[in-house]
Amino acid sequence: MQHGVPNENLPDESVQTECFHAVPEVHYPEELNAAYEMVDRNVEAERGSEPAIYFEEETITYEELRRRVDSMANALEGLGVGPGDRVFVRFPNRPEYVVSCLASQKIGAITVPSMKLLRAQEISYIVDDSAATVAVVYDDLLDELEKAIDQHGLDSLEEIVVVEDTGVDHDYHSYDELKAEVSSEYPKPQTSRDDLIMLAYTSGTTGKPKGTVHTHRQMLAIADTYARYCLEPDPSDVFTTNAPIAFTFGYGMLVAFPFRFGAATHIVQAPEPEDLLDVIDDGNVTVLASIPTAFNQMLNEHQEMLENCDFSALRRIVSAGEPLPPSTFEGIKEHMGVEAMDGIGSTEMLHIFISHRHDDDIDPTATGYPVPGYECKVVDPETFEVVDRGEPGLLLVRGPTGVTYWDRPQKQRDNTHDGWSIPGDIFVHREDGRLEHKSRRDDLIITGGNNVPAPEVEDVLLEREEVFQTAVVGAPDEERGQIVRAFVVPEDGADPGDQLTETLQNYVKERIAPYKYPREIEFVDDLPTTETGKIQRAKLREREQKTA
Repeated sequence: MQHGVPNENLPDESVQTECFHAVPEVHYPEELNAAYEMVDRNVEAERGSEPAIYFEEETITYEELRRRVDSMANALEGLGVGPGDRVFVRFPNRPEYVVSCLASQKIGAITVPSMKLLRAQEISYIVDDSAATVAVVYDDLLDELEKAIDQHGLDSLEEIVVVEDTGVDHDYHSYDELKAEVSSEYPKPQTSRDDLIMLAYTSGTTGKPKGTVHTHRQMLAIADTYARYCLEPDPSDVFTTNAPIAFTFGYGMLVAFPFRFGAATHIVQAPEPEDLLDVIDDGNVTVLASIPTAFNQMLNEHQEMLENCDFSALRRIVSAGEPLPPSTFEGIKEHMGVEAMDGIGSTEMLHIFISHRHDDDIDPTATGYPVPGYECKVVDPETFEVVDRGEPGLLLVRGPTGVTYWDRPQKQRDNTHDGWSIPGDIFVHREDGRLEHKSRRDDLIITGGNNVPAPEVEDVLLEREEVFQTAVVGAPDEERGQIVRAFVVPEDGADPGDQLTETLQNYVKERIAPYKYPREIEFVDDLPTTETGKIQRAKLREREQKTA
């Protein structure tokens, strides 16, 4: 097994982002290991007997977590894994996922998370692209990995470790047996702050997933900027979310943030929105994170549970993944008693870089301010000159994390400018200092010479009680170039006919500039989404192009 990361997989210095360390908490020593900081430091601080993970009927303390991580680190080393090697991990949300990630990171290897719904073709792409040498996989998710091996070979993959839970037969290494055969003590790691810790693949809303790399200090930096300043966690907190750990939003909320501050994480294996309500009602969750779709499902489909749920311990709510509609913000506030903080982040940037802080005067029509430690500017996408306040433009960001693609030199050039990262969003920098999200760069519809941000139209449609979910895209049109086209999932009981179409169109005309109204509305049973719940507007746009 050859250790290390080939230079050709990382971007040339001329197009790398310039990391910007504007707050003292992100000034780390040269020798740094994020897994050690998240687990061992809590044991050293005499929190070893405190809960780190709640899962089903089990409570795992920090000392027990340390032993499990160290055992797995020794087991991986026994399989030949060394610094710089990529370890493919494939699980639902479970403690073994957390342990496998932290163990690989502790020895200086690089975690390659996999969404549980990926199929053989997608798995083979990620394993081949990352050149992963070892896979750690939950037994119920083994079949697609085996199909990928049968169909595509996966030449780089040398060892497979299986977490045995559902009785699936296999001929690979047993996770429990490997850990039982080695020591539960691992020496203090010797990694550097700029060593790679994670190779995370984008969720594929705009085509084939791209690998993005992150370092040990960047993993700590998202906790020491966004979590520290916006959430202000402490050891008494319990975090939960239905976001997959394989999604960097979920990894932050279920792993990096709680463990950085000696708090606990409540992991639910396959959480639906009602499962989150059950966990909250148990009484110990203080920080809830999810996506707007899940919050809307709670508000619209589980009213009785909402009315009976005890939200008294809940003190922070975070929404990300898609812009949070103001109507959803108001519903959360009314039923849960907490003002939700919208946040924008990305796999490329690792986590959230614009948000309100919990004690701000939260304005639900804006995403918020740059997270302390980050700097943002809104520019003309052609000249990169800063536009006037109140004018829409392309968002540029710099801070302690930045866009770094794995083996994608052209993508790196397209998404960086003069050391700044380009997440790909259109924003307005308002006079009050807040940043207001208008759309993804790809979601801006140009119709008759006018710019229409798709999410703005969606937010207005969602104000109507007849609309459960919606996605707005531009459809080709000879006269106007594009027209605004809305796909609407109606609420139960709503009649999806011509009368409702006219009602929705007139409502949009009354609420925002009339040229923004959807000239065409199609009622559908569901919308295409990624595993993380993001609506795949790219698929809808592709469909419109093909039928034009």
